[in-house]
Formats: sequence, C-alpha cells, structure tokens
Amino acid sequence: MTGTGGVRVFLSYSRSDRARVAPVVLLLRGAGFDVWWDSDLRTGAAFAAETEAALEAADVVVVAWSAASVQSNWVKDEAGSGRDRGRLLPLRLDDISAPLGFRQLQWIDLIGWNGAADAPVARALVAAVADLAGRPAGVASVPAPVRRPRSRAWIAGIGALVLVGAGVAAVGTGAACRVAGVACPAAAARNSIAVLPFANLSGHADQAYFADGLTEELASRLTRFPGLEVAGRTSSFRFRDRREASAAIGRQLGVSYLLDGSVRRDGNIVRVSAQLVDAQSGFQRWGATYDRELKDIFAVQAGIAEAVAEALRVTLLGGDTATLSRGGTVDPAAWDAYLKGKALLAGGAGGDAYRDALARFDAAIAADPRFAAAHAARARVLVGLANQFVPAAEIRPTYEAALASARRAVALAPTLADAQTTLAVALVEGERDFAGAGAAFAQALAAGPPDAATQLRYGLYALRIGKTADALAALGEAVRLDPLNPTAHRALGFAALRAGRYAAAIAAQQRALALSPGMVGAHAEIGKALVLQNKYAEAKAAYALEPEAWERLTGEAILFAKLGDAARADTALAALRAIGIDTIRYQEAQVLAQRGDAAAAIAALERAYNLGDSGLNGVLADPFMDPLAKQPGFRDIIKRLGLPAPAP
Repeated sequence: MTGTGGVRVFLSYSRSDRARVAPVVLLLRGAGFDVWWDSDLRTGAAFAAETEAALEAADVVVVAWSAASVQSNWVKDEAGSGRDRGRLLPLRLDDISAPLGFRQLQWIDLIGWNGAADAPVARALVAAVADLAGRPAGVASVPAPVRRPRSRAWIAGIGALVLVGAGVAAVGTGAACRVAGVACPAAAARNSIAVLPFANLSGHADQAYFADGLTEELASRLTRFPGLEVAGRTSSFRFRDRREASAAIGRQLGVSYLLDGSVRRDGNIVRVSAQLVDAQSGFQRWGATYDRELKDIFAVQAGIAEAVAEALRVTLLGGDTATLSRGGTVDPAAWDAYLKGKALLAGGAGGDAYRDALARFDAAIAADPRFAAAHAARARVLVGLANQFVPAAEIRPTYEAALASARRAVALAPTLADAQTTLAVALVEGERDFAGAGAAFAQALAAGPPDAATQLRYGLYALRIGKTADALAALGEAVRLDPLNPTAHRALGFAALRAGRYAAAIAAQQRALALSPGMVGAHAEIGKALVLQNKYAEAKAAYALEPEAWERLTGEAILFAKLGDAARADTALAALRAIGIDTIRYQEAQVLAQRGDAAAAIAALERAYNLGDSGLNGVLADPFMDPLAKQPGFRDIIKRLGLPAPAP
C-alpha cells in the first residue's frame, strides 16, 4: 500500500456487501487514508498472500459486520487480527449482533447512512480511524455507537415539503428578484399580506395542527381576492415565534400587512382572535374575536377573510363570495382529518408519514366525498409514494390512484388552482403526459392570481418542456411571493443553470442552503454549475459536501473523468451503479454523455425509458445532456416523451 495518506486501512467485508461498503472506501480515501480492499488485488496476484500482507501492514482494520459477514470465517479471521493488535474498528451494516469474541466492542452504526461525507456518522467514522491509527499498538478503543441518521425526502413542486434546519437570513424581495434576473418592485405592494402562524392557546401541543390548519386556510382564501398578494406558507411559517418587530418581518417577507392571531379550542368550542397589522407602523388596522362551535369555524374563516379584504379595500371579483370556499368542506370531521394529514406531511417526509397522511385524507374524503382539496392532497401523497417509497410492482397502480384522485378533485372544483396543478404534476410523473399537464396548468393560471405554490409548480413544468424564459419568470415570482422557501430558491437555481446564468444559479442554491443547511441536491447543483465552467477544483469541494449519495457520485464520476483521474471516476460510477442498477439509468446516461460516449449514453437512456425512470422528465432541463442534443437516438427519445425537440 502506497499513497499520500500515511494511515493504512484494511477493509474486511463480505463480497456480497461490496456495493454497501463502496461508499466507505470513497469516504476514507477522500479523507486521505490509504484503503485496501480486495478490489485492489492485482490481476493474477495470489489472493491469500497479498491479502495477508495488506492486513499485517494495516494501521487500522475496519470490519463491516452484516448478516452475511458474521457467517464468514474469512472476515472473522481478519477481524480477529485487528482485534488482537488493538487496531479493530467495527462497523454495522445490518441490525444484527457481532459474532462471539467481538461483542465486547462497540461499533459505528451505518444502518441508514446515505453515503454523505458530511453526515455525523461519516465524520465519526473518519475521526475514529484517525484516532485509532494514532494510538499506541495494543490499546483497543472504539467510539460509542452513533445514532442512525434520519432521512429527509424532498419533492420539489408537489407541495408536500419538509423544511430542514434554521438560520434564516434577511431576504427581501429585491434580493430574490435579482437572483431570478427578473424585474422587481421598488417596495412591497400596498395590497400585500402575510398570514403568520396563529398561536395555539389550547394548552395542548397536539392541537397545534388545528391552529396551523386555520392559518393555512385563511391564507388560501385570501389568495382568491384579485389584487391581493399573499406571501407563501413556507416563508410565513418561519415566524412562528415572531420575536422580530412587525417592520422587520414585513421587510423579510416583502409585504405591507401582517395577519396574525390565536386559536383556543375546548372540545367543540373554538375561540379565534385575529388582527390585521400595518407592517411598517405596527398599528392595528382591524381586529376581532370569534367564539363559535366547531361546526361554525368555516363561517369564521370567511368572516375574517372578508373583513381583511374590506380593511384593505380589496373586492372579490363579481362579488362571488362562494369563491372563498371553493374546493373546501363544511363538515368539521372532514376538515379536522384533512388538517391532521397536512400536519403529518409538515412534520416528516418519510414513507410512514406519507402513509399516515394518506389515511387521514381518506378519512376526510369518507366524511365528505365532495371535499376537492382533500382529493388533491391525496393525489399528491400518492405521487410522492410512487416516486420514492413503494415497491416496483406498486408504482404503476399508485400513479393510477393518484391520477384518479386528481381528476376527481378537478371534477369537483375545476377552478381550484391546487386541484389543476396537482393533476398536472400527476400527469407528468405518472403518464409523461406533458400536453395534458399544460392544459391543466392553463386552467390553474386562469383561475385567479397565481400563488407561490402555483408559480413553483408551473415554473418547474415550463423548465421541463424547454420554456426556460417562462420558467425563470414563474420561479422568480415564486421566490418573490415566498422568499424564505428554500425549495423555491433551489428551483430558481435549476432554471438559471439551464439558461447558462451560472453565477445566478450558484447564488440561488447558496440561498437555499442558507435557509435550509441540510437540503439535499443543492451542493450538487453548485458542483454542476462549476463543472460547466471548467472550475474543477471548486466543483470537487462542492460535491464533497453533497449529502445525497447518488447526486454526489454522479457528479464525481463526471468530475474525476474531466480531471483525468480515471480510477476515481470509475470507482464513483461503480458505487453509483451499486445503489441500484435499475434506478440510476438516467444518472448513468449523464455520466456517459459528459464522458463523450454518446452511444452508451443513449443506450442508458433507452433503458431508463423502458423502466419508466422519472429522471427523464427533466431531460430538456439538464445541461449535462447537451452533448447528445444532435444525436438522432436522443431526439427520438425526446419525441417519444412528447417533448419539443431540442435546438440543433
């Protein structure tokens, strides 16, 4: 073993776990250690002799215990050598016990680790190797077990978004628009408002969902007044504790007015207090308190919305007050179940959270089958499940169920933008029906002033069909309306990258990370923008920070090839393929396209098409695919997808 790392690491594992330990090799080599595993055997080398030499020379012996390796005498022998010399560092890949003779040692738990170099468990592993290598021989010491990291899933534009982290920077509409490259107003519009989270005064934390749901419903109703701009939910909810003065909140949200209040629920009796405040002066423009039975909460919502509109002198188009509640319900049980479903999605985005939310939306629909918003929410959850959490055999039926729910929502409330945009998303994700999605988006945009969620979903769709200018405009507007929403900034970065505005793309992703430091994909997008500018050293640093393994490995497989480091490029590609050969065909095509192997890239895209890989939905928005633009095979795939042909 030679190299610049100095510390020599021997990795003992079962060959059946090769794909799972590849990220460990990448992590430790990236940290500067010399790592030997049996893939380093020279062609024709004597297996036992070279393995024994590497084991004896190792400063640290890392053993990966799994259901397979605990049965392997080879692994036990190698681990025993490390243990006897006080150089053993055990890892755990499966929920099993170590073999007899090794149970007195604690391990680092890698169950659930996604390969991210900056994950706490990864940092603990690197530190443990360095620490063990620096100890005198014979002093056995291993770190305490590391908790399994929680996974966080993100579905941009679908609406079930989980925000991660804190560190909200002051972001005004001007800063957001400058990143977008679109025109900005000089100041907040006079008829602009943010609905801040109503305080839960019920004395029970489990009633917070009710106060949050009331807040969201009020914001939704206010968006239906023409001429009234309403800040997005994500940004407004950043101020749940609202320690800042009203003027500071108004500046960060880009609004002139704030609506806040409190909710106290005692059984079937609800007290709602609300006040409308001039953000700049802090003076109250309107306030009221309502004591009602739960069944009358819908009248309270309508009363608050109408009172706010009157205070701001905004009139509902045509005096159609029924528009305020379109797509809603008058059944308290249905509404309560619906709010609980939304709260579950806001609290976590794992598969269990999605399934629990689905059950709540099903309950809401059972109580009121004509509750269009619940049908739309159910459709979005099903799309999320199909995209991420169900077995392969269930993907198609889950998409079909999502489409059925979305179509039902549209049939019940054709002018409800949320229903139309949900149908559009389901058509793209489940059917690759871009034309049908376009028609649904046209209906949504015609239904009334587009809110932040509508702009976000439409902007991502426009980007996918090659309308980059439209995407920039819509996503810039989404950021303006919801300036503290990291997903909106990330989406804006996608559009800026497609437009070749690399500095703006990087700035947008950096803003997303400032708002949500744990956001997946943003570091990889920064790396992509840097690769496209041939700034390879900076790109390498960006990719090293990416927590999502497949995003990082895709970028590194491209980056190291461009740097001429074929060995590291191939190692990254092998680790990427090991994630699941039928799930990373699109990423494989990206790597091959950037390496200049057009034929192999198109073959990978064909396999992705046949497998229904959802990565293909964004192929026109992907600069990494540009080397294929003139290839007949590539253009044929684009045609079959129903997308416009790329510029020659």
